[in-house]
Amino acid sequence: MKLPLWPAGSTSGSPEFDTLRDRLVADDNLREELEAALRANVNRIDPTDRANRFGSGAAVEWIIAAAAYQAGILSVPGGHNADGFDLQSLRDQVRGLWSVKNTTKASGFRLTNGMSGAGRGFTEGVILLSPALPGLTFAHPDFHPDVAAAVQQKDDHTLLPLRDALRHAEEHPECVAPIRMPVNPKTGRDDPWMDYVKSLLEPQRFPRLSKLFVDAVPPQRSLATEIVELAKLRDAGTLTEAQFSAAVDRITAG
Repeated sequence: MKLPLWPAGSTSGSPEFDTLRDRLVADDNLREELEAALRANVNRIDPTDRANRFGSGAAVEWIIAAAAYQAGILSVPGGHNADGFDLQSLRDQVRGLWSVKNTTKASGFRLTNGMSGAGRGFTEGVILLSPALPGLTFAHPDFHPDVAAAVQQKDDHTLLPLRDALRHAEEHPECVAPIRMPVNPKTGRDDPWMDYVKSLLEPQRFPRLSKLFVDAVPPQRSLATEIVELAKLRDAGTLTEAQFSAAVDRITAG
């Protein structure tokens, strides 16, 4: 992977992003883990499905937060002890540094959404993720007025066209933390909302509503049950004695 070069001492405008960028350049293992995590997310959840988009986006936020924590950007909140700490407070720290916008569309990035307008627009630092970009790409309206000028006001959202994000990444390599972004294979079948509701409807509290999920879990087959079924196949002549013995050896070996 060819890493971008930028003039010594140049900055994206965000010291925290500069730290993340430099750590990803220096630490192959961290960069590879980040790439693998983003790839696993898009392989499991298809973000082109509108119902999944927010769940997939939230997962990307947490993945970037985990990389930032490993890079030493986030400080452990007060009260940290043997019982751990409040992860939400770390997420709040990240949101104070930048928002995360991920797209696989050629049109570009929805920066904000609105009910009867385009929303508040490009008002804060943002990390842009796309397979078309050379890596995590940082932009801030105060430091990158060319990006701010490129943002389009739509009826119900603000849009940064992909071509302008690409131009920004090319002209400002100091704003790029190089990683290989995964292409969406559109094979993801996981439903993050179903998993959430399943965890919400615990049988102890919701014995009736949870029945849908409880009944969907296949029954656990005991070792004794499997051996009995194999014995029936042997006795019926479907399995030879040798095949029966080999099958029993396999299931008892785990």
